[in-house]
Amino acid sequence: MIKVDLITGFLGSGKTTFIKKYVEYLASQHLRVAVIENDYGAINVDRMLLSEALEGKADVEMVIGGDKDCRIRRFKTKLISMGMQGYDRVIVEPSGIYDVDEFFDVLHEAPLDQWYEIGNVIALVNSRLEALSKQSDYVLASEVAYAGKIILSRVDEAKEDDIKHTIDHLNKALREHHSQRDITNDIIAKRWDDYHDEDFASIMESGYQLGIFYKQAIDDDFFRSLFFLNVHLDKAGLKQKANSVFRDPEVGHVIRIKGFVNEDGQWYEVNATKDDIHVEAINDGQEVIIVIGEQLDEEKLHQYFQ
Repeated sequence: MIKVDLITGFLGSGKTTFIKKYVEYLASQHLRVAVIENDYGAINVDRMLLSEALEGKADVEMVIGGDKDCRIRRFKTKLISMGMQGYDRVIVEPSGIYDVDEFFDVLHEAPLDQWYEIGNVIALVNSRLEALSKQSDYVLASEVAYAGKIILSRVDEAKEDDIKHTIDHLNKALREHHSQRDITNDIIAKRWDDYHDEDFASIMESGYQLGIFYKQAIDDDFFRSLFFLNVHLDKAGLKQKANSVFRDPEVGHVIRIKGFVNEDGQWYEVNATKDDIHVEAINDGQEVIIVIGEQLDEEKLHQYFQ
């Protein structure tokens, strides 16, 4: 049986960074690994980044776009096509807005239930968690409720009070959705550089949780990913645009901006939240900016990235 791990986490929580380190550990254990990027959008920036970072350590596949039924069908088809390729473990990284029940439903369907077994559900949470809308709080709680381990990211930037606030927030969000789970002993809060093989071995066997959690419907248009192609900006220009967008309430609530820019023939990956804009040189890219958030106004955003 091929084990499948689901790596969840709200937008900008550090899923991709964790997957790079987790795959390095799995590869060191001589396991053959594949990563599936399961996203809503037709352009998956994270897949491009992972393909470069994990070259020689894991195969990276992608499931894109469509409504819920289409997305689930494509995910199932991808797993079927991979079932005979000899993988020991498959890691699934979905969008930051994801219904975890989709994962359980697909893995329990025939014929996948004959080839695959669920390994772990691992949730990434920003240790400097800010106030969230009710809809975003629900998504966060639903991801944490199922997780065998909850991993706090950006710990090196957080104070002790930040981490305590985040844990208290998670417990409160779970209670509000009728989950009585106590997550205290299932949280890992470390700097990335402080993770050792023993930590990843524990994560690799952390499993998942099933319990009472009240589901609620979310308007399909509440969360949106907007794509802007052929955006000709240098690093400084994009940083200026991003800072302006995060401060502009008329565009909606922007949670994350990611994409690529080309400056003097060098490609750069851009990953931005309201608190931090990260720019890193990479080998390849394409001129695209993706804006993700709540109740976004496409026309107003287009004025920034036209």
